[in-house]
Amino acid sequence: MDSRIIAPRDHEVVAAINRRTGAGLRVVGRAPHGRLGGAIYAEWPGGRPAVVTRFLGPLAEAERTVEVLAQVRARGLPVARHDLVVDLDDGVVFVQERLPSAPPRRLTPARMDAIVEINDRFAGALAGWPDAAVRLLCPDCGTGPCLRHEVLATHGARSRHVLEEILAIGRREPREMTGDDLVHVDLTAANVLFDDHDRATGVVDWNLGASRGDRLFALIQTRIDREWFVRAADADPVETAAAVHLDEILAHRIAPATLRLYWAHWMLRQLTWAIRSTPPDVVDWHLDMIETRLA
Repeated sequence: MDSRIIAPRDHEVVAAINRRTGAGLRVVGRAPHGRLGGAIYAEWPGGRPAVVTRFLGPLAEAERTVEVLAQVRARGLPVARHDLVVDLDDGVVFVQERLPSAPPRRLTPARMDAIVEINDRFAGALAGWPDAAVRLLCPDCGTGPCLRHEVLATHGARSRHVLEEILAIGRREPREMTGDDLVHVDLTAANVLFDDHDRATGVVDWNLGASRGDRLFALIQTRIDREWFVRAADADPVETAAAVHLDEILAHRIAPATLRLYWAHWMLRQLTWAIRSTPPDVVDWHLDMIETRLA
């Protein structure tokens, strides 16, 4: 058995998959990383390892994601094989292969380079998929009411000013991302696997879908995720150096106006979540972060 703790509901989820599909999976553990409800480690009859994860979207989008990933995997790109898409009563789950290696316990500048390099392998990967979802870069919600706008508008003077800046960027910049790259919209370090030689070997947890656009867009989420380490009371100087290194990469590789647009898109979501879900000090450093990036 895997040494990880097994959540009580893991057995229920896997039992439901088995009832729907006859897969015969057995729970063996739980992944130590991941924010999308946790990954369940399982085994097929015969012992072949598997991972069960939730897809945060409708069944049709999950099936399209699996089709896209199967095509790029067949061309040698570093994504897992997805064996099953199962529509359970409370949502959709993937059953996929468990790739070797593991997420990094500590992110160094060299490991950050490895994340950037493996993400670069997705360049042009969806050129043959005109129907793949194009990631919308629309910081506003059109003509209707927008919960995110309301949250920022009512929180305080700083968040209202940030909202004004985001809306101004949205009015003058393109509303759709260009490019034919495969984009992972939750490209955190926990979703990149490394071998014992610090080589990035796989990108996992496509539970928000496979999008088409500019692969560099995904690195903004990578950077936001590292801010939790930078802002920790016992911040590791190596982790901080990795975050600063990614800032330098982003500034070098993305045009300034496009980089501001990408930050506006991500931070509208992130700041809304922080205001609704985190203590005031965490909200403050989120405000610090977006004010710096939009300046």
